[in-house]
Amino acid sequence: MRKLLPLLFIALLSSCSFVTETEERGEKISHPSIILENADYTLGQSGENPIFIKSSRMTLYSEEERATTENITFIQYDDEGNAAITGSADTADINTSERSMHLSGNVALEQHSSNMHIEAESLFFNSATSEIEADGDVYVSSDDGTFLGTGFKGDLREENYSFASIAEGVFNI
Repeated sequence: MRKLLPLLFIALLSSCSFVTETEERGEKISHPSIILENADYTLGQSGENPIFIKSSRMTLYSEEERATTENITFIQYDDEGNAAITGSADTADINTSERSMHLSGNVALEQHSSNMHIEAESLFFNSATSEIEADGDVYVSSDDGTFLGTGFKGDLREENYSFASIAEGVFNI
């Protein structure tokens, strides 16, 4: 019996293995760099017209070059200092390096030069290229008419817009 106990103990130890891998498991946990209440933020680069953002709460993630906001409003001025684009949303996820925003919840965007107003539940706005895109239902009104459709894409600089499908619309002639 005395010889059997050490043999069992050796057998038990030899069947165990220790994990020494340092490989990450699961998703990376994001830690905010700073959380701001009633925040003002400027999104842009030198030599271009930046977007001035106000939000009730902004969480910045410096390492990921992104920010999240709640109750966002924003404005971008043209070269003459006039309001060119204004907008609002319940929330936004902002890519600070690409200068783009994914707006969600009660999204409203207005381009003042063409008197165009856009409403959607979700909208992607790339301020660097002035392109916008929305997959869901989008309501657009302008001097040209009013339209309700899906799959909306637009270029705010060139003032070119399209829908994948239009549910209803009225052209003003």
